[in-house]
Amino acid sequence: MAIRVATSTLYALSNRGMQTQQSQQARLQSQLSTGRRILTPSDDPIGAARALSVNQAQSVNAQYSVNSKAVDSALGLTESTLQQVVELVQNVQQLAIQAGNPALSPADLQSVNVELKSRYEELMGLANTTDGTGQYLFSGFSGSTKPFSESSFGNVQYLGDEGQRLVQISSSRNLPISDSGSAIFGSVKNGNGTFQTGAAAGNTGSGTIDIGSVTNLQQWAAASQDYKVSFSVAAGGATTYDIVDNRATLANGSPNANYNRSMIDGYDYAGGARTGPRAYNAGGTIEFKRLPTDPAGAAWDAGVSISVKGVPANGDSFSVKPSVNQDMFSMLADFSNILGAPQFDENSKATYQTGLGRVIGHLSSALDNVLSTQASIGARMKETESVRDTNDDLALQYSQTLSGLQDLDYTKAISDFAMTQTLLDAARATFSKVQGMSLFKYL
Repeated sequence: MAIRVATSTLYALSNRGMQTQQSQQARLQSQLSTGRRILTPSDDPIGAARALSVNQAQSVNAQYSVNSKAVDSALGLTESTLQQVVELVQNVQQLAIQAGNPALSPADLQSVNVELKSRYEELMGLANTTDGTGQYLFSGFSGSTKPFSESSFGNVQYLGDEGQRLVQISSSRNLPISDSGSAIFGSVKNGNGTFQTGAAAGNTGSGTIDIGSVTNLQQWAAASQDYKVSFSVAAGGATTYDIVDNRATLANGSPNANYNRSMIDGYDYAGGARTGPRAYNAGGTIEFKRLPTDPAGAAWDAGVSISVKGVPANGDSFSVKPSVNQDMFSMLADFSNILGAPQFDENSKATYQTGLGRVIGHLSSALDNVLSTQASIGARMKETESVRDTNDDLALQYSQTLSGLQDLDYTKAISDFAMTQTLLDAARATFSKVQGMSLFKYL
């Protein structure tokens, strides 16, 4: 039984076959020119979806790398600024040591004071440093707020906040790029950082006290932390001292039953002055604890010690109290006031030397405070470097994953292209033969 095929059907079938081969060839040509296996989601829906997800992750990771470079830049500027602060504090420490030279004249001290005030202005400038885009380095979270404002020499107010501006450098880490100026410049423990010493305003002798040292921090934490070292001079010239509990009230606000009593033997000075229970040795160590040579009494140990030099007068006293926060600007102003104080007798000279010792101790604490912040910034910069290395590894993994999903197998594609070309040529040749299969040819 013969099957009749219409001429139009033959033409349609031949045309459809050639179009299919041409379309396939065009697709292969696009793959070869782009190097991509997936040109449209319909080529591989699952692979296209995975590639989109990896592309998004890769873009986010690239932004993290950009962020980490911005963090490095910001922290590098902060670290550089703090290094200038370190050098400034060290310079002021040298001025304080220089000012302790008794051979300096009032004019020499005035010259030191002029240089000190120049360092003060420099410190103000460093504390108000910006990052080049108008953001202040040391204003905490409020980057647009100028952190320090001066009302008068040494009276500086912090206008920033205690927050930190954060930048995300990985999916799980936000790194601070700013610091609170209050913590760096305004919250410096004075004295030796644990306690501060001072001379009573009514002292008349030439005694001077150092900044003291801590022998046991835990014992100091549990001690009274407010003492007075009182001196007495007998008629024959022998000088003695006592350590007295100077707390009028306890931490809970109630009166201190031991106020104005000797820590050494319990004597109550409400009954009047007396000869102290310990002999004074100029320059020797005064230990705040029971000694074997002390009179009978309760055992105690405050975990600190001091040294007094010179010749205290009868009734002179020195205080030992907990350190409190002080800003660096008032420290420099205090130093300036000490330099400007007249030195006309042994007592004023002793007050001057005690003041210099206090300033040196304060500056040491300020330096430790800045160095601690520098260490924190260094740790953040190190972390940024480590996270960036991790991000680089992730970028390589994302690229490899995308390559596996999208990249073209050139060998197979070229082979398929050649085969498609052969099929297309065959279709064209066949169509030319089909064109001759018409009855009109024989009419």
